[in-house]
Amino acid sequence: MPMLDTRTAGPKTALMTVGPVERAIRSSVTAGEPLKTPTGRGEFRVAQFGPDALVLLLGAKGAWTPLSWRALEDVPDLRRGGGWIRVGSTFSVEAEPGTLDEHLKRYLQRATAGWVAVVLERAGVVEIDRARPARVRLRSGFDQAPEPRSTVA
Repeated sequence: MPMLDTRTAGPKTALMTVGPVERAIRSSVTAGEPLKTPTGRGEFRVAQFGPDALVLLLGAKGAWTPLSWRALEDVPDLRRGGGWIRVGSTFSVEAEPGTLDEHLKRYLQRATAGWVAVVLERAGVVEIDRARPARVRLRSGFDQAPEPRSTVA
């Protein structure tokens, strides 16, 4: 991500690339809106869209859970073959190999896969098969082209 010299005082202009997943999430999910877990029994919210992370509020206490845009942008690469992968969310630092949970735990050691799957589904990135065990696959026609943008930091 090219950026001007950050050692000088004053505002900086940064040229950032907004990835297709971030673009899809920002255009289809509203901060504060209640979302249901894949089972439909639980609820969570998106707290904010930061420059480096999407922040979710998870569980009854609304645990502040930042997920890097990089972690989310890499999800389509898991599914380029078009097949299904298990969500596999476990409340442990260990993850089941080959699952969305395993991928996300490379970035954050917390069970987030079920919630992330819902956000990605709302954004049109993946489809969820809610039959147990829950699975996801890349939605056909998902636009994966990044879009550059300028920001002032």
